[in-house]
Amino acid sequence: MKTLISIPLIILLVLTSCKEQEARYSSTGPEIDLVKSVVADYEAGNWDTWLSHYADTAKIHHNIWEDASISPNELLEGFKQTLSTASAYSFDDEPIYFEKVITDNGKTWVNFWGNWRGTIKATQKEITIPVHLSINVQDNKIQEEFAMYNLAQWNAELTKASSMTEDETTIMAGVNTITKAWNDFDADLFVSITTENVVRKTNGIAEVNNQEDYKNFMTVFHTGFPDFKVTIDNAVLKDNKAIVNWTVTGTHTGEFMGNDATGKAIKTHGLSIWHFNEEGKATMEDAYYDNLQLYTQLGITPPSGS
Repeated sequence: MKTLISIPLIILLVLTSCKEQEARYSSTGPEIDLVKSVVADYEAGNWDTWLSHYADTAKIHHNIWEDASISPNELLEGFKQTLSTASAYSFDDEPIYFEKVITDNGKTWVNFWGNWRGTIKATQKEITIPVHLSINVQDNKIQEEFAMYNLAQWNAELTKASSMTEDETTIMAGVNTITKAWNDFDADLFVSITTENVVRKTNGIAEVNNQEDYKNFMTVFHTGFPDFKVTIDNAVLKDNKAIVNWTVTGTHTGEFMGNDATGKAIKTHGLSIWHFNEEGKATMEDAYYDNLQLYTQLGITPPSGS
């Protein structure tokens, strides 16, 4: 009989313990709403509102764990200095994560993970930086904030841009704009940086003779590979030319060159020589890459002449 009585008691204790444990973790709540507002105000540049979310005595630790801290006003000045070198910035909508945790000492912390994406004003190069925040919220104010992110790539690109001539900066900005147009499948952006009669040669053979041809060319690849992405590995600027080594990745989930989707991933390398006129508009692309390698990865037969 004692055993029969003890079983319900044990179950009750376990359930009670679980409820207490669940109460210490959540993906919703006013604290999370506060942090979401902080992120939104940061993205919009609403600095007075952004600052109002912090307690006057709030301690900020960015990329440090030591006792040393800065004030919200000092953090704001640092943000403004960094963002003055950006033409655009925001956090990716997805993936982005928020969680609320109550620690053993009763403090409420909100954790945030997201990708920050910024475009360098001088060259239009886009940089992505993972960011993690841990924010202590009490009385609807931020009391303490820890953040981890790496600005090394951003600063390296700024240093590189500062050593360029004005013409080189214009050309590099053009290359990065073209790359963004490819990655975002943005035909209007591509048109904005090219001449109407832009030419593309692939392995020495002309296959594009104007902007409409080039837009159709982009459509072929984005139809076959909706996640098509170009990454610039390195670029050399000479006269009015940019010699660019690139890597392309994508997943074959759509029709491509008469071939149904295979679901296979591709990764191929190539080189493009972009020619620019005096106005900074691209007039021609000489592209070189191994077509056979691309089709071999897909397991399909290349078109005749490829």
